[in-house]
Amino acid sequence: MWELLTSLLFAVAMVPVMMAIILGAIYGLGAVFNVFSKIGHTDGDGQTAKKSH
Repeated sequence: MWELLTSLLFAVAMVPVMMAIILGAIYGLGAVFNVFSKIGHTDGDGQTAKKSH
């Protein structure tokens, strides 16, 4: 019975930890790909698009 309770507490404790790791990985990968997407663009492209409207 004690082993069942300890494994249950371990599982309950690990759920938010794993969620934080997964969300952090998603956020980190988004930041990395955002940097990659900005490499091919210059700052002038966004300004000219706004002026043409």
